[in-house]
Amino acid sequence: MLFRFLRRFLKEEIDEPARLRLKFQHFRRLLENNAKALETMADMEEKLSGDFLFDRVYLQTQAERLGDSVSQIVAELNLLTANRYPELRAICQKIKEEIGRELTAAASIPETAYVLPLSSLTRETAASVGAKMANLGEMGNRLHLPVPAGFAITASAYKRFLEASGLEGELAQRLAQARIDDLESLEAVSREIQALVRQAPLPPDLEAALAEAGKAFQGRPLAVRSSAVGEDTEFSFAGQFATLLNVDAQELPAHYKEIVASKFTSRAIFYWKYQNFSAEELPMAVGCLALVPARASGVMFSLDPHAAESNTVLISAVWGLGKYAVDGAVSPDLYRVSREPGLEITSQRVAEKPVALVPRPEGGTREAALDLDQATSPCLSPEQIQHLAAIALKLEKHFGHPQDIEWALDESGAIYLLQSRPLRVAVPSFAAGERESTWEPVPPLLRFGIRAVGGAAAGRVFLYTRDEDVANIPPGAVVVARQPAAKLVLVMDRINAILTEVGSPTDHMSILAREFRVPTLVEVGGATRVLHPGQVVTVDADAARVYPGLVSELLEHRPRPDEDVRSNPIFQKLARILKKATPLNLLDPESPEFEASRCRTFHDITRFAHEKSMDAMFALDAGQSLEPRGCSRLRTGLPLNLFILDLGGGLKVSGQAWVTEDDIISRPFKALLRGFHHPQVTWAGQLAPDLKGFISVFANTMYDMGKAEKGLGGKSFAVITDNYLNFNSRLGYHFAILDAYVSENKDDNYISFQFKGGAAGVERRERRARLLSEILDDLGFKVQVTGDMVRARMVKYSLLETEQTLELVGLLSAFARQLDLALSSEAVVARCFQAFKEADYSLSFLRPAVSEQ
Repeated sequence: MLFRFLRRFLKEEIDEPARLRLKFQHFRRLLENNAKALETMADMEEKLSGDFLFDRVYLQTQAERLGDSVSQIVAELNLLTANRYPELRAICQKIKEEIGRELTAAASIPETAYVLPLSSLTRETAASVGAKMANLGEMGNRLHLPVPAGFAITASAYKRFLEASGLEGELAQRLAQARIDDLESLEAVSREIQALVRQAPLPPDLEAALAEAGKAFQGRPLAVRSSAVGEDTEFSFAGQFATLLNVDAQELPAHYKEIVASKFTSRAIFYWKYQNFSAEELPMAVGCLALVPARASGVMFSLDPHAAESNTVLISAVWGLGKYAVDGAVSPDLYRVSREPGLEITSQRVAEKPVALVPRPEGGTREAALDLDQATSPCLSPEQIQHLAAIALKLEKHFGHPQDIEWALDESGAIYLLQSRPLRVAVPSFAAGERESTWEPVPPLLRFGIRAVGGAAAGRVFLYTRDEDVANIPPGAVVVARQPAAKLVLVMDRINAILTEVGSPTDHMSILAREFRVPTLVEVGGATRVLHPGQVVTVDADAARVYPGLVSELLEHRPRPDEDVRSNPIFQKLARILKKATPLNLLDPESPEFEASRCRTFHDITRFAHEKSMDAMFALDAGQSLEPRGCSRLRTGLPLNLFILDLGGGLKVSGQAWVTEDDIISRPFKALLRGFHHPQVTWAGQLAPDLKGFISVFANTMYDMGKAEKGLGGKSFAVITDNYLNFNSRLGYHFAILDAYVSENKDDNYISFQFKGGAAGVERRERRARLLSEILDDLGFKVQVTGDMVRARMVKYSLLETEQTLELVGLLSAFARQLDLALSSEAVVARCFQAFKEADYSLSFLRPAVSEQ
């Protein structure tokens, strides 16, 4: 007895209204941080467009802001749900740590042998030997194309050299003093550093490894060249580092240090500092190749970089070693070859090449004068030209990008490939001032909207009305929808543009579209009415215009992101960070895989937390948890037994036993009640069921006698603030739950609506569910129907639009009351739908005729 007394005495009485107020506070804070996280991701993805400059400080600040917002989302979700998702904390922390490592990461140097033979290299070894040697190994070992014999001195050897010599700290200190805006100072620092490198002894184990590697090439001249990690990738470093031609393998240690020293020439320091590299991010690997005694050599581009539309391979050639071709010391022969089958040589210009660079017998190179006949002769035969073009296209296909390729032709006419790296292709764009912002090629169909993703694209209109349509979207479509749909990620790689009537640059779909670079306009009101399926349109997202037909001026000349900006290492670091932050893996909340444990990115966490927080608030179950005490009861002429819990700002005076509708301040609640009071709503009227409907009602009521007792008098509850409403109601034989937020910030606004039940049999209740889904869909909701249950959600409409829609939802609740009794056929469903569209809310055609007196 004493124990029970103490337990009852000490147990704190549950204050249900206070608990709900606290839940609402967590919910609002979660939504606020969700908005911040999405805004931050959108801003970072906008930077990824290449249209903006940013630095490491921006990356650090935005990454921290994003991580803090998502951490707060996780905390508020667990407070809201009694710690239902504790695993999200560890997932969030892991992502934050991965991004933190990316922010501070220097190049990671794999532990390898100091020397690796070319026969063991592929492009997967780029982190060890640099892209130049890795690509050369890829060409020889996987594509079986002709490359010289050779080996690579690895990044691991470079690391060993700096550590053993004590150069690492010394170089970092001197490089910190180097200013790229003071070229004289830069030159002085460069001379000091190069001298330090040349004078530093190699550690014995590295020197022995180089000597052993050189033995295999004894008596054969070598070409020793840089292959820095980071060179010949997105960053060309063209001509920045040294190449030594026709050198003795026995002197390899000295040649190696010369290449390492070339990392610190003034022009090289300027280049990699301008590209925002640090010294640690460019470990210097070195390539050693048997010298090809070239009769002719040159460079070829698998696609003409200045006229990509010409679909042409461009080949240049000079006599002798290729240094004169890449340096521009001699005007080369120039050949253009069509990329079409047959590889037709479309043009050739044979230049006069008076000199050639040739090997000297004693080592090194010299310039040799050529007689007039050779100087004016073409370096390549038609067969050799076409053979080279075929190789260029093969390399482009293999590497997945246009290629810049060096080649050499030996005295026997055999072709050798010396390197292949990504080729930057110029993109046509308007010259400065060429186009005014008011420029319009033809009168647009639509001339408003908000750019979520910039660019221009054209295609046939596909009206996207429900998620089930996603599989039917054809390649090249312009998708037009009422609301954003994250599920479009499934086909984002095959659609050309997106238009939505509502939405925001920070919503899930826009983030995904930005990741795939799909031009996207949101807030294009009326798009689904103005544009028709199959219609060809051109979307100019930057100018917020939609034009009829194909507007070639826009598609051919739209400015595109600056490739130089995209090659910046800070840009690349942002891209890597966003891969950990923005991809969305959790697409379908109804899927069994929509679980906390499956979150892989910050975007996943925000999506999951938003859905689960809505569930937590939407399932307040006010009918079970609230007692009339602590709440106010509404005195109203409506047939509602309604209790109100004010969480703050919803009533003029909270806590009164009775209130009237004049006491209500809550904007969404007032809007809903306006719909209930619509002059055409007749709460006491009778709809005209047919005999089968009447029998169905009678049988259904006999089956569940509880229904007959509840009627319109069942308890309903409203949880409100000044701009929030959660309304649980029972009207007749159905019940509804409505959750809504209305504010000046449209990104926060939403309406969630559930409707279920009825007095008739299953078939008629399901007809009403279909009718409601059609009406709600027409109002702009995304709708799901399961049996006689209707779930609908509308998000991110303006304050006025959201209030107006809430009125219609209130009206619809009354409109649908006992409507299932009268839905005897699909024809009646169609007539009711048309009546709602025509504002015949009283459904006069279904009401019993009043006999004339």
